[in-house]
Amino acid sequence: MFLPRGEDSQQTITVRVFEDGDQRFVMKSEIFKTKTEIPFILETISMEELFENHDSHTQNVEFIRYPITRAKHRATPIQRHSGDFCVLAIDFFFEFLRELIHGRRVFQLLNPIDVPLFLQKMDGFDDVFHETETPYFLELDTTLQGDTDFIVNRPDNDVRNPKEDGFTVQDLKNELAHLGLTTTFPEIQDYAEAVYSEVDKRKKESVLRTCDLFDAVEHCQLNCVLERLPRLKKFVHSQKGCYRVYGLKCEDCATDNPEKQEDQKLKILEKELEDLKMSHQKIIEENLQKSLEIQELQQKNLRLSVKNETNEVKMKHLSQKLAQSKLSIDDGNYSIACTSQLKIQCLICEKSIESGQDQIIRCPLCKRRFHSKCAINWLKEHTECPACNGNLPKL
Repeated sequence: MFLPRGEDSQQTITVRVFEDGDQRFVMKSEIFKTKTEIPFILETISMEELFENHDSHTQNVEFIRYPITRAKHRATPIQRHSGDFCVLAIDFFFEFLRELIHGRRVFQLLNPIDVPLFLQKMDGFDDVFHETETPYFLELDTTLQGDTDFIVNRPDNDVRNPKEDGFTVQDLKNELAHLGLTTTFPEIQDYAEAVYSEVDKRKKESVLRTCDLFDAVEHCQLNCVLERLPRLKKFVHSQKGCYRVYGLKCEDCATDNPEKQEDQKLKILEKELEDLKMSHQKIIEENLQKSLEIQELQQKNLRLSVKNETNEVKMKHLSQKLAQSKLSIDDGNYSIACTSQLKIQCLICEKSIESGQDQIIRCPLCKRRFHSKCAINWLKEHTECPACNGNLPKL
């Protein structure tokens, strides 16, 4: 399919131009009749160098664009003319480290005393991960020898789910300690703030989720590994992969692009300012909500106070009325000496009933007494007792 072109061939061939960000390059094996010195490594040449130094090889060549695509945690494999698959070395490197971090949890399981030896072995993969001026590919079945010869006997913990409203920088630091990574890398919490800021900027939802916590834990470990292995850090820089490690401070990037570094700092400050504005707005909204709740409670309290005062007035009125009723009710249990001293009032004429002198009529329900004449006149127009509204007997 994509065969090497002979030097004297006049036949038009198709060559893929791989695009990765602002980089454009081709495989040397697709445009030159050459073989790589190392079997599993596929070297490339930039389009600028190709047209500048190898213009003759661009004749009768049709170039087609071939963007490098990636999922979140893995690059799309690229098929060679032999039928085998390959990926960029930088993608192979990050997938290798991701397997160590999340798959085998090496840095959680390693005894602290074994960490220097393990990192030394990683640094020995210079035949696979080396600094070059252009990107290069690795065959997908490339194996790294000597990376499993370590005793791992520490207990490991799982990454815990964050709260419903996400997690904070302190939560991330606590999680690193929970996973035992502060024992492996005592300095790992120093990278938490920078990593957290990048994870927060890249989150897909309104709050940070468990997947974001996994990313943060991963990138904190990546920072520790690369800072301890300068050669691998140089490799990552040469393959333009520094931006893929959250919070990584690359001195070479700062030297190459000082303006870009300033822009990144400015973006971080703008992000922090935006976060402060959002926090301030949230506090204002919360205070407003609390003020409304306080006003509502005050109004409710006022209504209850008015109602209470009204009830007190009613209770006082009822108490007075009840006291009057008790004085006027004749229940037939009082002695003659006692009743003779009471002045019972006829509710119809509102005059006193003189005991033993006036003829009276008594209501069978409430036992109230009335002058007989008053009751007769009352019953001409009414049928109810003027005291309890019960039926009075007909006279």
